[in-house]
Amino acid sequence: MKKFLLVLFLLIVVVVVMMLFIPVTRTLILNLDLNKVLSGIHFRSGSGPVSKTAEGNQPSQKTFPEPGIERIKSDLIGKQIPGWSFDRITEFRQAAITSIARTDERIDFRLDLHMLPYNSKDESYYDTQIFATYLAGEDDWYLNKVEEIFITFDIQIPPGRWVTINSVPNCNLQPDEKNNLVWTSKTWDYEIISGPGIGEVILPPAASYDVKARAKHPVWIKLKFRPAG
Repeated sequence: MKKFLLVLFLLIVVVVVMMLFIPVTRTLILNLDLNKVLSGIHFRSGSGPVSKTAEGNQPSQKTFPEPGIERIKSDLIGKQIPGWSFDRITEFRQAAITSIARTDERIDFRLDLHMLPYNSKDESYYDTQIFATYLAGEDDWYLNKVEEIFITFDIQIPPGRWVTINSVPNCNLQPDEKNNLVWTSKTWDYEIISGPGIGEVILPPAASYDVKARAKHPVWIKLKFRPAG
């Protein structure tokens, strides 16, 4: 009888222990499994594919150098703008970059150029202001477009005589305001006056113009042609 009671007591103790500690054991096991899962997720979040995706979203950086003034001068050879054809590097008497606008894929240079035709027989200088647009290629910048802002040159007008000036195709002529001048053209039936106190004058389009100075001595006048439109 005593043995039976002892065995029964031991069974009761075992049952009580199991009831008390099985939930704790189950929780420990689940926590271990969860830690393994979280560790796996953390490992995968720092793996190669995720890093490549983040890298691919960043803008590309150009590693090749920007063109300088000497490179731009060389690239202009063979190009044309209204009133000028860039034929030889020796035509550039002065050249300067006055402003630059940049993006990752494009650079706009604003240039001031002091030019002398390579076949000129006298000191007939031309001054022009242009935009030179470069686009990014695979391994370098390349000149995509040249746009004229204006081109100017000086001519001498003798007193009391009409002088014919050829126009620049697709451009408007703007006389300077320093001299009293009278303008006309074979396509007009009227005269236009320009000079001090008159303000800015832009002549109507024409293939050529006739101009006369209101002075008793020769005068130098500056002619500025701007692209029409």
